[in-house]
Amino acid sequence: MKRLLGISTFLIIMLTTACAPTFETEEEVVQDPEDEQQPEEDQRMIVSPDSLDTNDYRMVLPYQPSAARGTITNQVANRYDIDEFEQGLTRLAKNAFDPEEYLFQEGQYLGSSLVYSIIDSLNPERPDDLQDELDEAVDEDNDDLIEEIEEEMEDYHEENPRVFSHVLEQNFLTREGDNRVELGGVAIGIALKSEYNFSVNFGPTLNEQIEMDDMLEVGYDVSDAILQRIREIEELQDVPVLVALYRENDRNAAVPGNFVAQSVVSPGDMLVSDWETVDENNVLFPSSEAEDDYYEDSEMVAEFTADVSEYFPNYIGVIGRGFYQGDELRSMSINIPVEFNGSQEVVGFTQHVASLMVEHFPPYFDLEVTIESPSKQESVLFRRAGDEEVTHHIYQ
Repeated sequence: MKRLLGISTFLIIMLTTACAPTFETEEEVVQDPEDEQQPEEDQRMIVSPDSLDTNDYRMVLPYQPSAARGTITNQVANRYDIDEFEQGLTRLAKNAFDPEEYLFQEGQYLGSSLVYSIIDSLNPERPDDLQDELDEAVDEDNDDLIEEIEEEMEDYHEENPRVFSHVLEQNFLTREGDNRVELGGVAIGIALKSEYNFSVNFGPTLNEQIEMDDMLEVGYDVSDAILQRIREIEELQDVPVLVALYRENDRNAAVPGNFVAQSVVSPGDMLVSDWETVDENNVLFPSSEAEDDYYEDSEMVAEFTADVSEYFPNYIGVIGRGFYQGDELRSMSINIPVEFNGSQEVVGFTQHVASLMVEHFPPYFDLEVTIESPSKQESVLFRRAGDEEVTHHIYQ
């Protein structure tokens, strides 16, 4: 079954090209020749004029993947967290690097080996000595010693959780002179665990909950260390840096975590200060959190769900995910799994869901509904905040 995105599809495509008043036509630009990361023949790029959303960044083409491409999938367990971590960092960056003035480029300076080195050096050491002792005890078939060392290893992990998961870099380019761009700013996202999972001697997975205050303390220390590391890179010494801390959700959670703190560091500064709280939250519907903290929205989803179930006998359930900034609902995505017996059922059910969307959900937030059968996504319906009509597409 295809995954329903936590924020409306038409909003979260943050890394698409954007149309801004200062860049109205496709044009050729040249990366600053002082940038030694690319040979001269590779520095010519095209700025695309098109956009799916006027508030998105435009990019330079050909597209240049991140220097640490793929590392995030090895470091962050929850796929929802991966998406929100990447897209949310771009969303926060818009306050520091205006999309009308900056172009977007994936991070080009922190390569995979450097990222892994940073993560390993800024986390507690692994209990390798205990592991060696455990291996010897296993070879000797000494059950009492095995049990003793396993308890020591479990205590070590509980007292020394590896909270810091990943560091993500995004670059923002500015126009300098005629048809020339150079690095104008950097965003650094730091992913931190809310739950540390570990196992001892191939035993069951154990977990240690990480309290918010403890996580933030680690995040602040890690931020300073990472900033000092990136300032060692010549191209990153004199640019502003947005640093943002992200709290992951549990690895099996149906919604992502969220950013909790951010700070913009001036060019040349070596320490992060003036941290600002990021008041965002991703909420699952139905859930006890939704009912306790967002009761009216919970009832709204429940009434929609009840009307859906009355229409279709093979209805399975409704899963909703709401994105909040402060107490304000910004977007809602809903997934409806249904077993269909023909294409006309899909058409009729999609039309009915469109009417229920208008009936139950006010138009002050972005709304997306996907309808899925066990084998594929059948249709998608969406409505932007402020619009009255629902747009839909039925897949053939």
